[in-house]
Amino acid sequence: MNDSRLEAPVKKAPWNLWLGVGTLVFGVLCFTVWFPNDIRGGIIERTISGRIAPGDSFFPVILVGLMMPLGLLLTLSHFRHSETSIGEPAGEITGANIFFLVRFLLLTFIGLFFMSNTGPALVWAWNGLGFGEISSYRAVSTTFPINVSGFFLGGMVITCGFVFMTRHCLRWRDALICLLTVLFLILVFNGLLEDVSLPPNRNL
Repeated sequence: MNDSRLEAPVKKAPWNLWLGVGTLVFGVLCFTVWFPNDIRGGIIERTISGRIAPGDSFFPVILVGLMMPLGLLLTLSHFRHSETSIGEPAGEITGANIFFLVRFLLLTFIGLFFMSNTGPALVWAWNGLGFGEISSYRAVSTTFPINVSGFFLGGMVITCGFVFMTRHCLRWRDALICLLTVLFLILVFNGLLEDVSLPPNRNL
């Protein structure tokens, strides 16, 4: 005898829809209510000395601006399901979830380790191979490409690692997108914005 309950569509919780719409609403409120009334400075400003620097609203606008497309994608993904599905399955926390989170945190720490230590390691290797004598990484922390070497390598480790964790593979196109993303961030924060230092240079 067939159990009719097995033939009924499984009800799913619309997590993508709620999260996506909530993110979009939050972004709209930030741009229309919060930022105009709370942040005085602009996005890009010029200092007294004539240098281009990020204004008070630069980083909040960038952060919320990146959140808006993600909210839109989550919202649209909800409506791509079949008629018998109204969202993602609502499951329970399992060992696989915890293991994924541990890998996520471990990968982040590995990327930050490379960001902090690649530059000093290059200075150590330069001195050790007899190419010259550099007193410390601080002395060349404003010299390209040493000053961006840590951010480049750490950024590639983090972005490529996250792609591999989610797709379970890393195609050459994925690696190219990660490369272009990291290079774009270096161009913006190290090239266009003179008063912004990429990690770990800010802490020197």
